[in-house]
Amino acid sequence: MPDSSATKPAFGLTAKIFLASALLVVAVLGITFGVTSIQAKRTADASIHRALVATRRAVDEYLAARTRTLGRASTVATDVPQYRQRLLNQRDRAEALDQADDVRDLIGAAWVLVTDNEGVLIARTDYREQYNRDLSIAPLVANALSGEQTSGAWLDDLRGTMFIAVGTPLRDQPTTAPLGALVATYQIDDSLATAIKQNTNSDVVFFALDTLNQPVVVGSTLPARDIGPALRDAVRPDTLAADSTGAGMALAATLAGEHLIGLAGPIRSPSGDLRGGFVALRSREAELAAFSALRRTMLWAVALGVVLALVFAFIQARQIAGPVRRLARATRQVQDGDYSVVIDVQSRDEIGVLSQAFKSLVEDLKDKAALVDYMMAASGAAATQPITAVPTIARAVAGDQLSPGAVFAGRYEIKEILGAGGMGVVYRAFDRELREPVAIKTLRPETLGGGSVALERFKQEIRLARRIAHRNVVRTYDLGEVNGMYYLTMEYVEGTSLKQLIDARGKLPVAVALTVGKQLCRALEVAHAEGVIHRDIKPQNIVVDPSGFLKVMDFGIARLANPPQGKGLTEAGVSIGTPDYMSPEQLSGAELDARSDLYAAGVVLFECVTGRVPYLADTPWALVAKHIEEDPPNPHALNADVPDALAAVILKAMAKDPAARFASASEMHDALASVG
Repeated sequence: MPDSSATKPAFGLTAKIFLASALLVVAVLGITFGVTSIQAKRTADASIHRALVATRRAVDEYLAARTRTLGRASTVATDVPQYRQRLLNQRDRAEALDQADDVRDLIGAAWVLVTDNEGVLIARTDYREQYNRDLSIAPLVANALSGEQTSGAWLDDLRGTMFIAVGTPLRDQPTTAPLGALVATYQIDDSLATAIKQNTNSDVVFFALDTLNQPVVVGSTLPARDIGPALRDAVRPDTLAADSTGAGMALAATLAGEHLIGLAGPIRSPSGDLRGGFVALRSREAELAAFSALRRTMLWAVALGVVLALVFAFIQARQIAGPVRRLARATRQVQDGDYSVVIDVQSRDEIGVLSQAFKSLVEDLKDKAALVDYMMAASGAAATQPITAVPTIARAVAGDQLSPGAVFAGRYEIKEILGAGGMGVVYRAFDRELREPVAIKTLRPETLGGGSVALERFKQEIRLARRIAHRNVVRTYDLGEVNGMYYLTMEYVEGTSLKQLIDARGKLPVAVALTVGKQLCRALEVAHAEGVIHRDIKPQNIVVDPSGFLKVMDFGIARLANPPQGKGLTEAGVSIGTPDYMSPEQLSGAELDARSDLYAAGVVLFECVTGRVPYLADTPWALVAKHIEEDPPNPHALNADVPDALAAVILKAMAKDPAARFASASEMHDALASVG
């Protein structure tokens, strides 16, 4: 029989070792848990900040879109003579009020008011008894009577509500003095906040400032009685009023035991004064909910057994901390300019979604970096080269009155001639008032000799182009006239035209061509969403800036996709554009839609990967016949490096029948993205 006393020391030592091991594991678990908690909180705070910045931007864009829609609807309504006459009928207030009600319902406004040409109130749908009040000092009314449509906050102190109002001039013709002013509004309330939350997954609180400059909740996704006191403690009107950069004001509040992190933005009057604002809020506890659940699981595992807790903690740490660390390392590599990172997170949770978004971002940066590198190689280690015109064009404008050094329109100092087209000359200039470079396009006087069509087309250029705001489209600023010469000012892009790049290097690498194609599709997607067809997509109208962004310019011959019957600028059978890149239906003078631009985009991609246009002919008529009758050659046959998938995308875009092409620029973009 073995001596039990001989086993006791071994058991005691084992117990001590086990206890020490258990304590060590518990200590390691505690430290690991604490470190993981800190990392999780930091990650949550960073994620909250990104989400709040996105929400703040979404609120600004949502309000701007609602305001633009209301402004356009007001303009359309006031263009109807019968509406305008009844609105301005001071002899019969009932008729004016009835017409104001009709306009309010037609444009979807909360309420509207109408004044005469001296700013005296004729009718107001929310306070119907008000009449004959002088509103001429109100900025919205004053600006409308000066012929300018403006918008801004409108506070109703009696009811404690806030509106966004748009003031629109009432006039017979665009060039005549306003006969009165129409102010239309939409309310800032709970329903508006709820709509934004559905799109951003963040709580939103709108507030107005009372006479004591204290915030009063006017619309919220949280209970106003609960968030109101916290808002008064956290919001600093002076700080918010000083926000001129759009960065927002960070704040924190506690509501029902939850720690809320917020980012505030201002809402201003037409004159720029602070009238209120909004706060995007997210809960730190909600952001840490997944980690809190994990912590409870880990504590329960420790209670069940140290070994099981250790194994469980190890598995969970790898599942959570591993992907985060890999993403963090990948972020540092990207910051150092290394885009060869491998994102191998395959989960379908938030981290997986984040990794996929990060992977897409890296691919986009990699494509732009490749394009910039190729541009630098093409232009002798410089990311840009001047956008010049061909010598014959330079000679054609040599006698023009705008020469380098001249001051145009009293504020633009002409620096150089960038080029010329069929309608006008483009200059690089310096805006002395805004102290920034601009591009100026003038309309040649001789183009007006045939009538007003060229002038109307020139005016249409800015009307259409100003509707498009996107990083892949050259911004158009303003239209003016000096001594009978019309001009428009545009964003000046320091870059290289795609045509120059192709002329200098011939066919482009497939990766570069794909980057060009995807960005071109994004630009067309935005334009088509506004109902605008470019109708002159070609490499000469595509510029790549030093950061790798492609920009589409020259909407001079664009027109609405669905113009009113009989109001188009081109007669049946007449086409405008560059024949090398025009669709068969455009060459035939037929009705166009967005798919005509996709055909031109396909021709541009064809030229990018082959170094030549698909159809070559000795005469313009022969070229037109080929576009209409001949199938395009397979780009793979001209360049073996072109993948079959890319060749298929190009050929589908260039199909003779528009119905056989891509249905939209977005669909074409996705097809290019699937190539590589």
